[in-house]
Amino acid sequence: MKRWLMIILLAIPALAGAQPLLEFRHDLAFQATTVNAFASRVYHERIKRLAVAGRLDLDHALLARIRGLMARLCPAAEYERPAAKRIAWEVHVCRDCDENASAMAGGKLLVGEEFIKSISPSDDELAYLLAHEMAHVLAEHTREFATTARYFVGMGMKRDYTDIQHELDESLGLQLRMAPLYKQQELEADYIGFILGARSGFEPTAML
Repeated sequence: MKRWLMIILLAIPALAGAQPLLEFRHDLAFQATTVNAFASRVYHERIKRLAVAGRLDLDHALLARIRGLMARLCPAAEYERPAAKRIAWEVHVCRDCDENASAMAGGKLLVGEEFIKSISPSDDELAYLLAHEMAHVLAEHTREFATTARYFVGMGMKRDYTDIQHELDESLGLQLRMAPLYKQQELEADYIGFILGARSGFEPTAML
């Protein structure tokens, strides 16, 4: 709780126009375009399957609500990381898809309809949930994960991104070794998401 109170004290003055609070890594391996293209292909394949099954974007009101909240969050994302202006954000809602909320590189989000209904979030709470997912994209967590994974696979420094990602998808042992970074990224997304939400005028206590 003390950590969150400290964040609140840091974030609220920033709403008045202080300098950006966030720092991002610039030492990642693999081209961002390669990572984003791979994620886009996987994402759209899933979206297509959901659409064919009649499980995509059925709740139009929820989809509009989510997109409206993201539109409010985007200026804060661009303020903290100007390169975010080039992100083509895309979000869909799915039903019976075994999904809570997730984000893929390049700004591709998917939100589970049942999950949102089960927690009945206010707009402020939903905004922070979305800000957390957007934070994964801003921090390039997928690219960071693959960059780190190179150190845990054979000949990792000589393998391309697709090969590393396949290893991550298939190897339980590698996933277990990468678990500490996964946890760190989730905490980082909470922090970044909090800053985005606070900058966008959402009630800070809703993050809790």
